[in-house]
Amino acid sequence: MLTELESAMQPLAAESVEQISRVEPMKGPERLTPEVRAKIEEAAPKHAPAKPKKPRKLLVMDLTIAYPPTDHLDSGSAANLALRLAGSKSGAFEAVFSNDIANLKYEQLKKFDAVYLNNTVGQVFLAPEVRASLIRYVREGGGLAGHHGTSHAAQDWPEFGEMLGARGGSHKSSHEKAMIHLDDPKSPLNASFHGRDFEFVDEFYRFMPEGPYSREKVHVLMSIDTAKTDMNQLPGCPQCQRPDNDYAISWIRNYGQGRVFYLSLGHNPTIFMTPAFFEHVLAGIQFVLGDLAADAAPSSPLRR
Repeated sequence: MLTELESAMQPLAAESVEQISRVEPMKGPERLTPEVRAKIEEAAPKHAPAKPKKPRKLLVMDLTIAYPPTDHLDSGSAANLALRLAGSKSGAFEAVFSNDIANLKYEQLKKFDAVYLNNTVGQVFLAPEVRASLIRYVREGGGLAGHHGTSHAAQDWPEFGEMLGARGGSHKSSHEKAMIHLDDPKSPLNASFHGRDFEFVDEFYRFMPEGPYSREKVHVLMSIDTAKTDMNQLPGCPQCQRPDNDYAISWIRNYGQGRVFYLSLGHNPTIFMTPAFFEHVLAGIQFVLGDLAADAAPSSPLRR
């Protein structure tokens, strides 16, 4: 709940965010080494999992507010390059890159088929009009996708966390190693993994039971296999332990008439240098665009 002072300051803060958004440049590929750029270009899917029903426009934002942008600079740059390549090479969508918050006001927002939040962190959605527009847009059939830091956006706005499926996320190192289990190996979003669990290194978020994350609300695509992962390989992080050992990594859900896709990995550029993960993200985008049909029914409780 906002305090009386915070409520009084919110209109000023919202105006400040909107001003920042008009001039905040997108994170470009120049931050990446030639080797990383080449690996992302090589990994980019040349074909879309589904044929688009019509020309699609994807709004991509990487705005961060009151948060060190350097923390996700490499991954943000990698994702922007990857999304540009995914759209142009596969023909699945046209990516429109802009941090201008005005795009999230309803009359402008409905010109897009989906929104992709690329590591968008902080109090980005402060204006009541923007909040109402984004919720209405998804409920009425729009798409919302995002990865990694997106769960740390708008943590003072409970409905955003409910829509995304999670809020916050504690973690250890950005180089933690885990075995990833495919909770739904038959999902078209997981087709690139060919039904096989695999090991991966990244920054793994843990969403605690008191938050909005629940298998009763989202369709989990993959999670940490705790039986095959050393969960104590790194010290610290008292908020990294769930009593049910349920550490989801990627999921989809329906929200009203709309669709949501979230992948918690992506602190490092590696996901877009890995063809199978790159294809997973493209499939998630096509799901939220409305071109790739997939079972989004809530998952059963974890019994692993």
